[in-house]
Amino acid sequence: MTLKTYLWLIALASFVALGCFLGILWCFSPQNANPTILILLFLSLFLAMCGFFSLFGFYWRRKRNKTKPAEHFLGTSFREGTLLSLLLIGFLLMQLGGVFYWWTSSIFLIIVVAIEIAFLQQE
Repeated sequence: MTLKTYLWLIALASFVALGCFLGILWCFSPQNANPTILILLFLSLFLAMCGFFSLFGFYWRRKRNKTKPAEHFLGTSFREGTLLSLLLIGFLLMQLGGVFYWWTSSIFLIIVVAIEIAFLQQE
């Protein structure tokens, strides 16, 4: 699979996930939804954000550093897009659970940053 095909598939999957997220919001109210609907809602939002953040990070890195091959940026962009999406979904889940305070969100942010630092240390 070529790089261009891979990026188009990520973009397509992100738009499908965003469509699913908007469809769930259109058909169901998150305030009265059962746990299955909430899981699907957050999963579709996670997949949409993960794809969009990964593509944005890839194109941003590629634009800033044109000397390295484009394939070099795929892993880093996908990892950081996934971690950023996980952070935002985690914040939303904390808000849903009623535990979104400055100290709980700070602890969660520190954990996500520590995961990223661990990955950077391996590289």
